Formats: sequence, C-alpha cells, structure tokens
Amino acid sequence: MAAPLGAIYLLFSRKYRPLLRRFFPAVPALVEGQLVWVHACSVGEVFVAKVLIRGLRENVPSAEILLSVNTLSGLEIARKTLPDVQITLAPMDLGFTVRRFVKKIRPAILVLLETELWPNLIRETRRQNVPVIVVNGRISPGKFPRYRKYSWILPPVYSLLNHVAAQEEVYRRRFIALGVPEARVSITGNLKCDGVATEVSEDKRQALRKEYGFAVTDRIVVFGSTRPGDEALAYSCWETLKYDYRDLKLVIAPRHLQRLEEGVEAFKGDRIILRSVMLTGKRDPDARVLFLDTMGELAGMYSLCQAAVIGGSFFPGVEGHNPLEPAALGVPTLFGPYMGNFPDAASLLIAAGGAFQLASPEELAPFLKKLLDNPDLGIRTGQAGREAVIRNQGSVVRCVELIRGYLG
Repeated sequence: MAAPLGAIYLLFSRKYRPLLRRFFPAVPALVEGQLVWVHACSVGEVFVAKVLIRGLRENVPSAEILLSVNTLSGLEIARKTLPDVQITLAPMDLGFTVRRFVKKIRPAILVLLETELWPNLIRETRRQNVPVIVVNGRISPGKFPRYRKYSWILPPVYSLLNHVAAQEEVYRRRFIALGVPEARVSITGNLKCDGVATEVSEDKRQALRKEYGFAVTDRIVVFGSTRPGDEALAYSCWETLKYDYRDLKLVIAPRHLQRLEEGVEAFKGDRIILRSVMLTGKRDPDARVLFLDTMGELAGMYSLCQAAVIGGSFFPGVEGHNPLEPAALGVPTLFGPYMGNFPDAASLLIAAGGAFQLASPEELAPFLKKLLDNPDLGIRTGQAGREAVIRNQGSVVRCVELIRGYLG
C-alpha cells in the first residue's frame, strides 16, 4: 500500500517528483573491477561516505565505487563533494526494484552507513550472495524503541548482516538486541573524527572573512544546524548580547532550508542578511546577523567563530547534531541536554574539557557572555576539543580493512 501511495504523492509533488526515479533508478556505467556499493541516506551520511571513500581510494585503488543516496539534497551534495565518484539515487526499498538494481550493478559488497537498515535492500542483496555490512553503525535513542517494537518481524533481516562496525559500545549492544549475532558486531570508532578538518590556514581564514564581510576584530557566534525553537533561542541571546558587544556578529545556519522563513521571522525585523543575497553581490554593512541559506558553507564559518552552538540540542525531539566539526577546529562548542544522536562525541568533548553541555536554554546567553568576557577560557576549551578529536582519529583505517577482507 505504502509504495503506490508514495508514488502518487511524488507524481503530484513538483519538488520531489525527481524521486520517482528511485522506483527504476538509472544504472551508472561502471568499469571492470570489484564494485564497492556504498549507501548513504542524505547530507550527513554523504560526508561520512566521503571519508570512507577517500580511505578506500587510498588503500584499495583497484576497487570501483558506487555511492547511492535517498534524497535530492544528498544527491546534490554528493555530486558537489565527490565529483569523481559514480553517484545515483538508491532504489526504493521494494523487492523487485532492489533485485533489478543489484543484478545490474553486480556489487562485490554493499556498505550501509550508520542507520540505513532497509529490510528489502538487505534481504534482496543477500539473496544474490552479496555481503552486506554496516559501517559507522549507530541507532539513536529515538529510533531504537521503534526498531524493537517491530523486532519480531525484522530479526531475520538483521541476522542477514555480515558485519556491523559500530561507533561505540552502546550502539554495539543495540544492534545485538535487534538480532545481529554478537560475533558479527565490533567497535571501530566514529568516522566523523576522521572526516572533520582540524586546521584551516590563516590565508584561508582571511579569504573567508573577506567573502563574508567580517573584520579581523569581529567576534562571531555560530548557531549550526538549527531546528525549530533554536532561532528564537538565538534571537533571545542576541537581544541580551548585541548592545554590550558591538563587535559581535551572529550566524544562523538552519538544518533544513525550507525552514528559512520561520527562522528569519524569529528575528522580528532585526537587521539581517541572507547568504544567497550576498552571492548576488549585494552587501549590507549594518547587518550583524547572517543567515546561511546555502549548503556546504557551515564548516568554513566554524573556522572563523569564537563560539559554536549546536542546533537541535536544547529542545526535545531532535537529539542534537555533530559537535565534532567546530570542536576539531579549536572552537569552544556549546550544546544543550538533548544530544542522544551523538552521545559518544558529546561525552568525548566534555571529558576532554573541549565543550560545555548546558542544562537548559536559559543558561545559553549567560554562558556566551562568559566566553566573550573570558577569551582565554575559549582558547583553552577550543584547544582541548581539537586535541581530543585528533587523538580519536583512525576509524577509517579499521573500516577500510574490514571492507578489504570481503573483497579477497
């Protein structure tokens, strides 16, 4: 029932109509060689895929690589960041669609990233004697109860997985609880530690400041990957700080661009500028609030800021985003009590003194003031976070070796 209804919805949705191709996805032209099929969901997983693919290219150069994604935003970012990789929309999770796709591409292995546990994708791929593994595996607190609820149906599917390379112990236990044999689950660490930049040259920083219109003396606070409620929180902090710190600039990067209007509305007529407007050549020297309504620029912005606030972490329902990106660049990182999607990263940074977890939204403005008044605290925190990320790099080597073992 769901598939026909979904097809009808896509047919009448101009925005998502291109996703109809997932019912009969195009099969890319592939060269001879063992094909490693890497499957990602959307933008976040594409960046993880980039780390893994770079490792495969360096260590298994004879392997052909195909990356599939579920979403149009993921497809766009994948094509921008991996121009030399074959990329396609993934087949819809229907038996006949997956079966046709797998027969056409004849992969040597399917590598699923993080939580891409699609039953038909796993079942049909294994039926054609193709090993299926999960890399950088995680199951969030929000998804785990739902997976367990239907575990009486799905354990045969989970037991088909040849291996799960989990990020940490809590995820290892969750995969086992869902039916993956214990002997097939290992801990390989977090690919995100390998995938984040740990330095940006001063020349690059100067170029970025010029591009965004920031002075060297400006102090910048970035709210990254904001979700509902975060823009209102940012505005509250801005109202508290903007008059006392005239050199302060605020950057808001919504996680989903379709929420841009909602986010801008939270600033109630305050002087703002959109990054998309800046790209047309227009500037507003009096605007101190910048909305990043573009994709792929958040990491560069982190390299300029004096504090980063992680979106989706101050209100229930989202469970946070990746705090390693700003921390790896030596930026003091702040997040709220809801970091269930990244407990390992949050714990790593907190233990190292490289981030601060605040108990409530009300604590954020006073803590930002504390950082602005104590630059040495920000420097120490940023250095500790960066060093913690560097110490925990190396997951990509373990994951590549795991994949190599299936290639023979």
